[in-house]
Amino acid sequence: MNKYKAKIVCLTVLTFGLIWIKWRKQKKHTKNTIYQVDKIPFDIKQLKNFLGEKDNILEIETKPSRINIFVQDVKKIKAEQIKNLKGITGVFLKSNSISLILGEFSQAVAKELKND
Repeated sequence: MNKYKAKIVCLTVLTFGLIWIKWRKQKKHTKNTIYQVDKIPFDIKQLKNFLGEKDNILEIETKPSRINIFVQDVKKIKAEQIKNLKGITGVFLKSNSISLILGEFSQAVAKELKND
C-alpha cells in the first residue's frame, strides 16, 4: 500500500512538473510578429536615382514586406539596377507603379523615400 501511494505522489509531481514546463514555454513564445529593421542595406540616394528622382514619385504605399511606388513615368525607372541593390528581393513593374519586395526593410525604406 505504501509503494502505491509513493507511486501516485511521484506521478502527480511529474505530471504537474511537465504541465508547468509547458506553460512556461507558452508564456515565453512570442505571437506572430512582423519584424522590421531600421538599417537599410543599400544607399537610399541610389534607389531614388533609379526611380527617376523625387519628381517622378507620386505616392508610396507600405505593406509589411513590400512597398508600392506610384510614378509619373515608368520609362524613367531603371528596374535592372534596382534589382541589383542588396536587400531588394523582388521588383514588379506595372503600368503606373513599381512594387519592391524588401522584407524587413520595407518600413524604413518607405520612411526615407517619403522624407525627401
